[in-house]
Amino acid sequence: MLAAVLWALTLLPVTGLTAYIVLVSTWGAAEGEAVGGFLLWYFLPLAIAAGVLTALAFVPPVRRMAWDSRLLLLGAAAGPVLVVLTAGLWVLAV
Repeated sequence: MLAAVLWALTLLPVTGLTAYIVLVSTWGAAEGEAVGGFLLWYFLPLAIAAGVLTALAFVPPVRRMAWDSRLLLLGAAAGPVLVVLTAGLWVLAV
């Protein structure tokens, strides 16, 4: 339960920023602008963060943990990283 709340709080800023990025990209594409580079600068850091979290999930000491404990640990590790990433991308996007 605690892990679900932690992950919900972690993914909330990322969801909001993703909606903003999609909206801006749609407006840009409607005006004929190339939005590929803009989208790449947003989704590439998210893909790298997901890769780092996946690598952390498969480290042997973490794999030996119970499923709930593992989700809680990964949520606690992802929280500050994704919030800082979202804030940085917001500053770059605006």
